[in-house]
Amino acid sequence: MWHGRLTLRPGARGPAVRALRWRLSSFGWAVGSGDGFDTELEAAVRDFQEFCGLAPDGIVGPATWRALYARAAGATPEGPGPDRLALWAGLAPPAACTGVLPRSPWAPGHDEFPAVRIEVRLQDRLLILHTPGGSAAFPVAVGRPDAPTPVGRFAVAELIANPGPPLGTRWIRLKPDDCSIHGTDEPWLVGAAATPGCLRMYNKDVEYVFHRVAPGTPVDILP
Repeated sequence: MWHGRLTLRPGARGPAVRALRWRLSSFGWAVGSGDGFDTELEAAVRDFQEFCGLAPDGIVGPATWRALYARAAGATPEGPGPDRLALWAGLAPPAACTGVLPRSPWAPGHDEFPAVRIEVRLQDRLLILHTPGGSAAFPVAVGRPDAPTPVGRFAVAELIANPGPPLGTRWIRLKPDDCSIHGTDEPWLVGAAATPGCLRMYNKDVEYVFHRVAPGTPVDILP
């Protein structure tokens, strides 16, 4: 996956840092509200690494990314403290997480959320996959200023494997058909506003999402 090729260190900025901050906050770590990889985020990374039995160096490399994605996939590593284990099991995050991501307008209450759904936050350039086992966030390329990605409520219309260039390895076609989610043959564009309106993901990331959704899965594209 993309995180196997990306190492984040204190001082870093960009969509991967925003994905890191969102993911840690969704698991219950207090990460502050800064934009870059600041000291508060570094402290949260060190604490998370120690909890997972990793070297607490504050550097997010492949091992730390794998631990973060294992949580999203529903894995439950051993670790100290019932509160942390409850968080790891997917229970409600503490108050420190409240407000990190505004609630989706899909429904007024959590109980009414679809079991599987996708949120896209254009400002953060993140696609968030929500499933009963947890949530996972991925960086995306979004529409250029002259061809912005449309905002609104969509649904998965069709799942197409190996559609060919320039759509990468997976294409998630949406309805209405003025937007779609797919992989890319230009991975360096992910995280940028560089598409003609579609949402592009690293191929391994779109494959992860592709195999967890179905036709009819709601997709909420937010500003």
